[in-house]
Amino acid sequence: MFTMIPYRTPVMTRPVNPFDDDFFRPFFGRPEHQSFRVDVQDKGDSYLLEAEMPGLSKDDIHVDLEDNLLTIFVDKDETHEEKDEKGYVIRERRSGRMSRAFNVEGIDKAGIQAAYQDGILKLTLPKEQPEVKETKRSIVIS
Repeated sequence: MFTMIPYRTPVMTRPVNPFDDDFFRPFFGRPEHQSFRVDVQDKGDSYLLEAEMPGLSKDDIHVDLEDNLLTIFVDKDETHEEKDEKGYVIRERRSGRMSRAFNVEGIDKAGIQAAYQDGILKLTLPKEQPEVKETKRSIVIS
């Protein structure tokens, strides 16, 4: 965890075309690169990772751990439909995907805990305790 850094994909992965309407979008954000804010605090024996995820339910959020990569993933599909007596129908659909990944080398993976309340996902990431090597011992003479 001492090297905990976000895993990022390059923003500009295609050739630049100054006549393209999308020329300035990589600088101001693209819908497919949407993400959520994350704060990481060092609490001494653990790290506290807080991710802002307002408007989501606990069931929309997935936290996966594979090897030394912790991934927080959100996949949200929402449909809202209204009808009135005059025949008007309003049907709105929204969907979105967001993810962040972190290198969790040096973390006790079995001790990771997660909680979600008031739009904040809190992950407690306990640091691995280094093995204490015996530096001095007495040898019995026979």
